[in-house]
Amino acid sequence: MTTPALDRHEQRKLETRQRLLDAAEQVFSRMGYEAASVLDITEAANVSKRTFYLHFDDKEDLVESLAMRGFIELRAQAEDKDNLVPPDHTFQEGMYQVALLVFQYVEQHPQLMQIVFGRDGSFRLQAMAREFMAQAWEENIMRECKWVPNAPVPPMIVANAMAGIIFQLMCWWSQHPNEYTADEMAKMYVSLLSNGIEVNFIHHSLNPEDS
Repeated sequence: MTTPALDRHEQRKLETRQRLLDAAEQVFSRMGYEAASVLDITEAANVSKRTFYLHFDDKEDLVESLAMRGFIELRAQAEDKDNLVPPDHTFQEGMYQVALLVFQYVEQHPQLMQIVFGRDGSFRLQAMAREFMAQAWEENIMRECKWVPNAPVPPMIVANAMAGIIFQLMCWWSQHPNEYTADEMAKMYVSLLSNGIEVNFIHHSLNPEDS
């Protein structure tokens, strides 16, 4: 007879935690991360500060949980991208849909992205984001593709390179949100993956008339 009561208790705890995370995102959007206090968050969530500290060590701990919730949501959307592309989609089409989801998420959560990817972003959060994205890319590659025997670059390195490129683009775009649309950022990312960097310039040694 005690199990249902415990289940209800855990459910209430989970709901309170989610309410705090939702309130924090709203408060950060309105006030900015630095200006917002724990009291601002608890008042928005309609809970006490004591309740806050039952769930989080401090404001930074809450932000890490908020960022991780976002990464998990984004990853679930990316894994469900098969509904967005035909079964016989190309690698480029699949990567475009994933990248578009990523940049749309950045666009929809500007304050959180500033906290993670801004100039004064948390190094710990950035490291967590890079690791999370690299793991997600590696799993996506192994699920979507058949690896070439004796490939010159192993999946882990490819995944880290792919994650590194999109991570840096997310950092840059978070600071320059009006330069390009999410669609344009996704297409440029896929171009970098598919065509490489060299196609974007001509080396002076190959174009003497410009020297």
